Amino acid sequence: MREPVSHIRYLTREEIDIAKWDNCIINARNGLIYAHSFYLDAMAENWSALIEDDYSRVMPLTWNKKFGFHYLYQPYFTKTLGVFGNGSIPFEISRFLHAIPKKFRLWDIDINEKNFISGNHSNIRLKQDTRTNYFLSLHQTYELISFQYKRLAKRAKKKANENLLQIDRSGNLSSVIQLQRLHYSSKQPGIPAHVYDKLMLCASLLFKNKQAAAYVALSPAGAILAWYLIFTDQHFVYSVLGGSTEMGKKTGAFYLLTDAVIQDYAGTEKTFRFEGSDIPGIAFFNALFNPVPVEYQHVKMNGLPFPVNLFK
Repeated sequence: MREPVSHIRYLTREEIDIAKWDNCIINARNGLIYAHSFYLDAMAENWSALIEDDYSRVMPLTWNKKFGFHYLYQPYFTKTLGVFGNGSIPFEISRFLHAIPKKFRLWDIDINEKNFISGNHSNIRLKQDTRTNYFLSLHQTYELISFQYKRLAKRAKKKANENLLQIDRSGNLSSVIQLQRLHYSSKQPGIPAHVYDKLMLCASLLFKNKQAAAYVALSPAGAILAWYLIFTDQHFVYSVLGGSTEMGKKTGAFYLLTDAVIQDYAGTEKTFRFEGSDIPGIAFFNALFNPVPVEYQHVKMNGLPFPVNLFK
């Protein structure tokens, strides 16, 4: 028996049935907080979508426009998107890629770890690069999880305790985001100021639903040495942003914060998403907590005309 042919259509943000959209993401076997309508509204400059049938599978298209050209991009603090829905996973998404409207002349996006692309797509000049995230299952008890930390993480945590650092789990969301801007603006100059305002809006919405938390590590004198912002949903704990002062780095403050988050969610059915970077130093830090490396795909397509295509 032949399977019924599915239909993929393109809808603008105004045309999307938000109730059906969010229901799809909530029930998707690979649903992520980044794909909820409120998150896309907050973090994307613009977004539209590809919809399969009656919202059985969906693909958000986060886009912007520059020099008269529409392009797809990955919003800040939005690790991966791609196709979400039910059915067996992982699933192949070539049909969705070929359904992206031709007005989007440039793609530079990350697709989630449950998507894959097979076959030759030279006709759309598609390029893929493999990137790595880190996941830590929180199903076990804290004692069992922490026992498996690498030696350096255990030593750094011990140093933080010897320095009498304290964890404040009721940190102010706005203060934590401001700390990140203050201490990391020179290291992350590409992040515009308004993006942090968008993140604050998103964090405030999640906080009302008890899905956002800010952690800070304090010196014995009460000075903030490190900070951490996390989001949660029914499946995951998301590492959103975090950092340390110079003294915090010397005293192991961020190790203690990471351990505190793991301790708080250990024994749940969730998975901690380090949302790790391919930057060697960040990847090295994440790996010290003995997570599992998980690959996902970075997808690029440059259909811009010459000579504009030379600049991207």
